Amino acid sequence: MAAPDILGVLENALTAHEAGDFASALQFYEQFFDHALDDDPYELYAVRFSHGLAGWAELAMVFPGAKISLERKSREVWQDYVDNRAAERFFDYLCICRHLGQEQDAINRFLALYAQEPKSAQKLTRYVWDDLVIGEHWQVCSDLLQEPAQKIDELFSIFQETQRLRSIDSEFDKPEFDTHIVDTILNDLQKVVLVLRHTGRTGELAEVQRQFMREVEKSDHALLAKQVHAKASFLFTGH
Repeated sequence: MAAPDILGVLENALTAHEAGDFASALQFYEQFFDHALDDDPYELYAVRFSHGLAGWAELAMVFPGAKISLERKSREVWQDYVDNRAAERFFDYLCICRHLGQEQDAINRFLALYAQEPKSAQKLTRYVWDDLVIGEHWQVCSDLLQEPAQKIDELFSIFQETQRLRSIDSEFDKPEFDTHIVDTILNDLQKVVLVLRHTGRTGELAEVQRQFMREVEKSDHALLAKQVHAKASFLFTGH
């Protein structure tokens, strides 16, 4: 289904939801979630979660049928992942679990998968990394962080993409967004440092620091440079 048509499905879902026609809203939310990526896997990727799935989850709070349907979809996408090992389907499952307040179930399934099929689990790292660090699964994190240099490259790749968004969309060219992306990359750096420190890999920190500082200089981003300078004393201490 082409983007304009599938966006019309989402608009129908939101309109029915607001009007109190919950049964119709549910049908539209389900249709949008299942077909938003049919025409282009990228164009509506974020909208599928930020408006489609979020709206469905909000509906589930007031309409039991929507919760039952969302739980069924959770089981369906998990089985799809098990059958086909498409990483995007695991992400679908994780996002649905988050909306259902069952995020730990998804993390537990990831950990079980990691124990049985580490290579398959490694492909899901970007989706669960923050949860694993927060949950202090240090050894799993260390195993997944085989190349800290690659992780730093990934952080700056994401950072650069956000800078590109600022240049093409005025909605992102705001001081608060700039502050958010700087805080994000520094917090992500701290996660790398924590993993290395908690698993006896402190010998790798010096190179991580050198690489990070080189990338900061190359980025030529005033706020990032300022924050790195201000926090230099503890950025690489893991505190």
